[in-house]
Amino acid sequence: MKASLGFYVAGGLLLLACLLKLPALIRARGRDWLLSSICALLLVGSGVLFTSAPRTIILVNRTTGVSNFSAPLVYCALTGFSAASVVLVLSWRGGSDKGHTRRLSQWIIALYLLVWVLIITLYALGDAPVERRTDFDVYYSGTPYIREMILLYLLAHGLASYICSRLCWRWSRDVHGTMRIGLRALALGYLMHYVGYDGAKLVAIGARWTGHDWDVLATGVAPSMGQPSALLVAVGFILPLVGRRSEDAVRYWQLGPLARTLSEVPGAPGLTLLPLPWWTLEFRLRLTQRQTYISDRIVACRGYFDHRIWNEAHAAARARGSGAQTADIIAEAAMIAAAVDTYSAVGDEPPAGQEPTGAPGPPPTTGDLARLSRALRTRVVKDIRRRHRVHRRQAAT
Repeated sequence: MKASLGFYVAGGLLLLACLLKLPALIRARGRDWLLSSICALLLVGSGVLFTSAPRTIILVNRTTGVSNFSAPLVYCALTGFSAASVVLVLSWRGGSDKGHTRRLSQWIIALYLLVWVLIITLYALGDAPVERRTDFDVYYSGTPYIREMILLYLLAHGLASYICSRLCWRWSRDVHGTMRIGLRALALGYLMHYVGYDGAKLVAIGARWTGHDWDVLATGVAPSMGQPSALLVAVGFILPLVGRRSEDAVRYWQLGPLARTLSEVPGAPGLTLLPLPWWTLEFRLRLTQRQTYISDRIVACRGYFDHRIWNEAHAAARARGSGAQTADIIAEAAMIAAAVDTYSAVGDEPPAGQEPTGAPGPPPTTGDLARLSRALRTRVVKDIRRRHRVHRRQAAT
């Protein structure tokens, strides 16, 4: 059971990646072929690991009553996963010529279907009466037909893994963030497939042909490389999904101070936020709602922007050692905070004799609302806002 645990854990992680994408798949209702392909690949990958576990091999052989029946089953699953990987990466990346990508994918599928037929045919023609649970590849490396079947699956699996590794690595140069990390994890995972798994087994088989015993490469090194490579593939598919949601959550949290400050603006449009749980895939919608909420309120109190407060805050920030760009953001935050206080006091229509002072004020200097929100917590903004409130109360008395 201990030898099978690593296979079950790795397979469970691939299954977890599939389940994370399941809600989006259900909403797509079969219209998103790429998403369906990703889920299918992860499901097949978890099946490969579950069927490759020694305990599962024993169960399959005993259930069918055929010695080594699990061998062609695992080989077909491995080569099928390889073909699905290549097709998925090609479709995921896309390109200007979608027709070429589709035709190439069809050729790959046809080629690996032929590999399946050959694996089953060669197994039927060969003779493998002695059950071998962990060293089937090297034990039967000299048996006619079985030998060819083993070489066929290793070469087919290794070629597909090499192509996927190369495609993912080249693609990772063109993207950033969690997408780049995910693609490089995939590239490394597939690299370990064809070097650590296929390469080790081919070397062990070659050693058998020359009269040497390097079986440990096939029975020890290859399985130990197969499990972490599967984990990297799982991480490669999970990370871009979880990473985007984490980035959205962080930005939503960063906008909190600005949203709370602007909540004091009465009567501005867009007051309602949908009560979406943070873990749902629609969390990006909630982030968009908060950004719209903030923008609407900035527009509502824009008539009260006071360029004198902007100048005062900018000078104070520079005096404290802030750079020009940071001082601009702090000055804008102070000007917005003061405008919110004024708007809250006088409402949509200023009382008789009081006119907004915002017309001459400078335009907003940043489109980054998160930096603007952080600036509200600076000492400069807090001090100027406090003085502005005191001055306003004194003027009202």
